Amino acid sequence: MRLVLALDGSAGAETALRLVSTLPWPSPTTVRAVRVIEPIYDVFGLPAVDLGPSEAFVPAFDALKAELAEEVAGLARDGLTVDPHAIVGRPASVIVETARTEAADAIVMGSRGRGPMASMVLGSVSAEVVGHATCPVIVARRPTMDRVMIAVDGSDTTDRVIDAVIGLGCFSGRRLEVVAVAPSPVPGPGIMFAGGYGVPVEWFEEGVEAAREAMAETASTTAARLTEAGFEVTWSVPLGDPAATLVDHAATSHADAIVVGTHGRTGLDRLLLGSVARNVLLHAHTTVVVIPRR
Repeated sequence: MRLVLALDGSAGAETALRLVSTLPWPSPTTVRAVRVIEPIYDVFGLPAVDLGPSEAFVPAFDALKAELAEEVAGLARDGLTVDPHAIVGRPASVIVETARTEAADAIVMGSRGRGPMASMVLGSVSAEVVGHATCPVIVARRPTMDRVMIAVDGSDTTDRVIDAVIGLGCFSGRRLEVVAVAPSPVPGPGIMFAGGYGVPVEWFEEGVEAAREAMAETASTTAARLTEAGFEVTWSVPLGDPAATLVDHAATSHADAIVVGTHGRTGLDRLLLGSVARNVLLHAHTTVVVIPRR
């Protein structure tokens, strides 16, 4: 197992570090702990010219490297090695490229960084990494992950989500709940007041019931596959808007994390379209594990 752990000295990064330390990663696992530092000429927006070694434009670069090594020193244990690297560059780009060149199985990072973006629910670096990464991204908002909600919808993302949950290994011993959201049985205004442009209410109700049955089949089948793989699993089919229902259900069920897949070639394709994955990532108060299409 190969992980990229993105650290920047923020509270969100500390949460990510603690989460990595508490999860049961398979042996052997290598954690490439990366701290990306923007050089002075990038911060002030100077032209991209060759000014010599980039480390020369970062005050106290050696001290920051030593600080990173000390920060992750306690992470190593039997079967888990840590490889700290301080890198000068653009944070999101370096994190994504490091994961690609290292053939990482997952990226782990905080949801918010330092500076003015820290007030956002999801920082700009986190959003960009999720948008461009081709491996699962764990956006940590809690230091533990004991109760995990697995969001499925019956599309081809369901198989990828199942494969990731089994393959990453960090979900071993966690309590899993498979959740497939079905449409609300309450007709919208177009159905109630305008006949749904010629669609009778009875047809709408029949369609909702068919969708609920399909989601129940998806949830139960997914739960069976995960149970066969050795997990403790329950399943449910709540009704409502997919993203809002997943966020609310995670809160009421006291889930520590939500695992959700994206439908685009990479996460960015769907994040730009206001997808379920995007809205869960933006609004959930739990850790979110985003599984992209490779």
